Amino acid sequence: MSYIFDWHSLHYMLEYLPRSVLPRAWENFEMHCREDIVVSDRESKTCLENELLDEQHSEWIKRNTRMFKPISMEESVFLGEMMASREFDFLNTTEWVQRRSPEGIPFVICIAKIQDRVYVYQKNTKFLEIIKKICEKYAIKYIEVEEYLLRINKS
Repeated sequence: MSYIFDWHSLHYMLEYLPRSVLPRAWENFEMHCREDIVVSDRESKTCLENELLDEQHSEWIKRNTRMFKPISMEESVFLGEMMASREFDFLNTTEWVQRRSPEGIPFVICIAKIQDRVYVYQKNTKFLEIIKKICEKYAIKYIEVEEYLLRINKS
């Protein structure tokens, strides 16, 4: 099984789940990043770089830059189709734009669909119920970041 993390789930891991608390999960997570089992998109990387203040987290992003993938042509076409059917109109709110727009969500969803990856989300993400409905509509599997960590902490 392969996974794609949105920026919220990566932010949550870096800020709230220190390596000292879950060393085995972090080892497995970083191995998954190196082996392309876990990826994210470039928009998520940009969001993280703008949000994380800790130098240690910035270093982690630099060491793991390879995991942040550009969107492919096939994913781009699918994104265009989803935009045309107005799937992401919920992101165009004044309130959300003022709170740092989640630009990466459409990219992550498209990558998850085309690459058959599980979308890993953070439970307190705004618009989560809408995102889940989109995933269900397009048969995209999704799990909460803590469920992913429980899975990999056992291996």
